[in-house]
Amino acid sequence: MKRTTIDTPFLLTGCNWELTLKCTMSCMHCGSRAGRAREGELSLDECYRVAGELVALGCRDLTMIGGEVFLFRGWEELSAWLTSKGVAVNIISNGYMIGEREIDQIRRSQVVNVGLSIDGMAGSHDRIRGRSDAFARMEASIDRLNAAGVPLCAITSIMQLNYGDLEALHGFLSEKGVGLWQLQLVSAMGNMEGRHDCFITPSQARELTEFVRDKNRSGMMQVIAADSIGYFDDNEAWIRGQASVISCWNGCQAGISSMFIDSTGNVKGCGALYSDDFIEGNVRTSSLGDIWNREGAFHYNRNFSEALLSGNCKGCDVGDVCRGGCRSSNHFSSGSLYANTFCCRHLSGQ
Repeated sequence: MKRTTIDTPFLLTGCNWELTLKCTMSCMHCGSRAGRAREGELSLDECYRVAGELVALGCRDLTMIGGEVFLFRGWEELSAWLTSKGVAVNIISNGYMIGEREIDQIRRSQVVNVGLSIDGMAGSHDRIRGRSDAFARMEASIDRLNAAGVPLCAITSIMQLNYGDLEALHGFLSEKGVGLWQLQLVSAMGNMEGRHDCFITPSQARELTEFVRDKNRSGMMQVIAADSIGYFDDNEAWIRGQASVISCWNGCQAGISSMFIDSTGNVKGCGALYSDDFIEGNVRTSSLGDIWNREGAFHYNRNFSEALLSGNCKGCDVGDVCRGGCRSSNHFSSGSLYANTFCCRHLSGQ
């Protein structure tokens, strides 16, 4: 059946792009089960074509991920080309293999930031990463990036195994001069499928917003709660990156202003919606513009109404703004895209 393309009011501003699934690790909590490259990953030439389509759609911010970005040959030239077109490019790495060669690539790539995935202090990080030297090599990568003057941030995926490390990890990152730290919840997907005993509880999620608030008040570094955390409790103004009454969660942006492209060219609203049910098209058979503008695309968000809210979210007084929180977290915790297990507004009795 031929897909119909229409003009749409939804403007693409951000994209997460998985260049390869090949990775130096096979982590306990990896949602994509990274390790080996996917069969039929996009070539560098194909990536340049897709990059041009992203620019044409108006994308302003792009994050390159893996697997491990450094294992995709030519990523730095692709990044530099996107930068020349006005796109701010970031990369996320596990920090295991950043040596002088990678520092040189980072310089040539013109990325605005390098994100390092850090899952706790040494014992927790090494266990989650499955390598006894993972923390030591990640710390060495921080030192190399700092010495090279590369802006960096830290990203921590939280579960029971590392929940108790947060205070110590904040101190470690502060001492290392890391200016930005993002916290996110592990979901029951990929290597964590069915491992519900490993996840933090809703009450711990509420404690987490208090932790983020307190650390931001201290001014030692900027701490940001990712899309899977929060939602309009009394700490909301403190957890989205700045203390402001207008700094708040404004609903899942998958298919509204952001998209995800996997290494074989499949397009979704969000990479954390780890199911083929959410694939909207493939860049080898359709242009990104046709996929983005297709009638009926990203229907779970573009056709949202408060009547879809269920569970704790049903009847919520901020449901029209929050729209039920993070679609991925909902899908893998409650089984419904519109019912949030970890809503801190509900937990705080507001």
